[in-house]
Amino acid sequence: MMPATATHLPLLLPLVLAATQQPQPDDPPGALPYDLAFGMASFVWDTEFSVSADGRFVAYDVRTPPADTELNLDERYQPNGTPSSAVGTRVHYTELSTRQTVDVCPGGACWRPVWSPDGRSIAFFSDAGGVPQLWLHDIATGASRMLSDEAIKPKLWHGDEPRWSPDGSTLYAGFAPEGKFSNPARPAEVRAENPAGVVVLRSGSEAVAAPDDGPPPTPMTDHYAREHLVTVKAVDVRTGRTRVLVPQDAGIPAGTIRRSASGTWLGYLSTFRPESDTTQSSVMDVAAVPAGGGDPVVVVRGTPLTRYDYFGGSYAWHPSDDRLMYLDGNRMHLLDLRSGTASAPQALAPELGDVAPTVFAFTRDGRSAAFGVDVFDDQGYGDPRPRGIALVPLDGGPPTTIAIDDERWTWDRVLKADERTLWQPDSSSVSVLLTERSTGEKAVVRYDPATGESRVLWKARAKLLNLTSGGSHDFMVGQYEDMRTPANLYRFDADFGSRERISHIDPRLDGVAVGTAETFETTVPLHDGTLATVKTAVLLPAGARRGDRLPAIVTMYPGSDVTRRAADFGGGSVFTVPNLVFTSRGFAVILCDLTLGPNEEAGNPIRDMVDVLLPQVYRAAELGYVDINRLGITGQSYGGYGTGSIITRTNIFRAAVPISGIYDLFGNYGRIDIDGGGFFLAWSEGGQARMGTHPWANVRRYLDNSPYYNADKISTPVLIVHGTADMAYHDAGKLFTALRRLGKPAQLASYQDQGHVISSWKRGSAVDAARRMVEFYRRLLEEPVSGPVSP
Repeated sequence: MMPATATHLPLLLPLVLAATQQPQPDDPPGALPYDLAFGMASFVWDTEFSVSADGRFVAYDVRTPPADTELNLDERYQPNGTPSSAVGTRVHYTELSTRQTVDVCPGGACWRPVWSPDGRSIAFFSDAGGVPQLWLHDIATGASRMLSDEAIKPKLWHGDEPRWSPDGSTLYAGFAPEGKFSNPARPAEVRAENPAGVVVLRSGSEAVAAPDDGPPPTPMTDHYAREHLVTVKAVDVRTGRTRVLVPQDAGIPAGTIRRSASGTWLGYLSTFRPESDTTQSSVMDVAAVPAGGGDPVVVVRGTPLTRYDYFGGSYAWHPSDDRLMYLDGNRMHLLDLRSGTASAPQALAPELGDVAPTVFAFTRDGRSAAFGVDVFDDQGYGDPRPRGIALVPLDGGPPTTIAIDDERWTWDRVLKADERTLWQPDSSSVSVLLTERSTGEKAVVRYDPATGESRVLWKARAKLLNLTSGGSHDFMVGQYEDMRTPANLYRFDADFGSRERISHIDPRLDGVAVGTAETFETTVPLHDGTLATVKTAVLLPAGARRGDRLPAIVTMYPGSDVTRRAADFGGGSVFTVPNLVFTSRGFAVILCDLTLGPNEEAGNPIRDMVDVLLPQVYRAAELGYVDINRLGITGQSYGGYGTGSIITRTNIFRAAVPISGIYDLFGNYGRIDIDGGGFFLAWSEGGQARMGTHPWANVRRYLDNSPYYNADKISTPVLIVHGTADMAYHDAGKLFTALRRLGKPAQLASYQDQGHVISSWKRGSAVDAARRMVEFYRRLLEEPVSGPVSP
């Protein structure tokens, strides 16, 4: 039975703002209202669902962006230390058998729920008291209370959630340290008292001759400490008293924590640190500290920061004893802490070679370790994917390797019952979430380690996220959505033969007209001169089909395959405005795979973008999906750079909307902040810009790959969209100035005090930007044109 004082919420979101969410008079029936486009409820973008130990309940956080707020949601953190991604979030739990739902949030923002071992309480974060703090909800009474009035320090990504002791008497969490790094929202220029207000930066021999005050922290090191440095504390659940386990000035400073099976140890990842000044790669250290207090044990230094799961990789505790598996030098090791001290590390099957930094788990019986092998890094992001899974007996027996058919599948993730253990309903199989290359569909594939045989349990063009069972091997819960199905929480049986919807987080979406998604393949030339086959997805309006030759908007994010968005409800969002805004108003949207060369190698990205993109666009027209005479193009951030770049090389597009882009690689290279931070330096040489070196070594490459210096080649009408608070806003002005001076058709829409991401802008600005884009495309694409078009 549910507690009598609980609030039952069969629908988590009331039908609100009806007046502002009605389609405009010139919109077709079922068009996604502009306000709803930026106000729809969703699961927190990087979340983990929490299942109670008895499998009865699931707890989760749902975010509904506030309609009217003075908060700047484009900032990573709010002034009080709450992540902007958590603003508008509430914690709920649902009984799986009855679907009865309870909202446990006492006010403010609430996120990161975690069940107690006995399933009677939920620990979570809330800023109802003014700053992020640790709270507790009692299931029996239906009451939530602040556990400690000390401020915790949350992260932008999961892994920072509070951790329970095995007996439920203690919670462990990362609290805000004292001083400079206490609040992640504080800007980099906040520093020790400086009466003169001076910041002195030094280089070369001047740095050598500087007073010997020790090596000054780099701007990126300061940034990482401001966002990730915590004081790890244990909190008595009964009294709320805290004690320090890892102080802020520890030899290995703490960022996030995980508990060992017995509760004797806490493992923790350090704060990030940059690998060098010219790349965007970062590393961390791993350590363990006694939960009862004592000196930390250094496990490994310099482990890589993984691309998709910043805190989930690098190490894993054994499910039933105090052994810890970790990555060191691309090889897997096991550290035994059962005696209370660290033994000599044991190398796990070094003969298997390099392992992937994304697969860490143990088998259900705890006798073997599981990790990814036969790694392959085709993107140069330092995050290689595995093409096999090794099961390595901890007693030293021979490993078993399961090969993933790389010709058919690309890797996604191995399914786990919890963060330690593989999900194994039959005690031996390994279930993996993969993507089928030929179709782009997701699939759950089960492998038999004894025979190597595999069986596809489920396959569809859909999205499965945050799958977990809280330790059970009888079922799974997770987020499911597809093109026509909004994201909700579902329960899957052990064979994925059926799914049951658990939540209904935004009923307003039920009335929106959603079409279909279709895919096709095209052969394109790549950066290295080879030919490859890439997929392209076309999002069609409701009722439309191949052969209708619709006006279309092409979108991409250079270096990425955005066709995966075809698995999202309504086609998701590539340029931070939902694609459904356009498809529900009669436009097709083409999602492209824009493969480029590796980040850290010198390249010619504009040439490579055009080579890969145009064959896909022509093929979409040839197949009859779109009208070749009515094509627009758009992209945001690096996609804004891509949009501005592509129209310097082709006139196929009748309208272009670059959003929040960088357009002058040469001019931006030397831009720094007051502390000397050089984001653009690292971005240009070792990041997305793919210049590979500084401008003085290759001026021509910088100029050739800058839309600003090629503005005379642009004939496409352009609507430049940018927030004035974005760090690259100056480039929007520069590109517009160039186009205006040259007499080119262009508009610049500047949104005052708004940042990098439209979906995080104030509602009025975001709605205006979306409506402005629709009107721009309608005017230029609704009728075929044969000559120049005025903006």
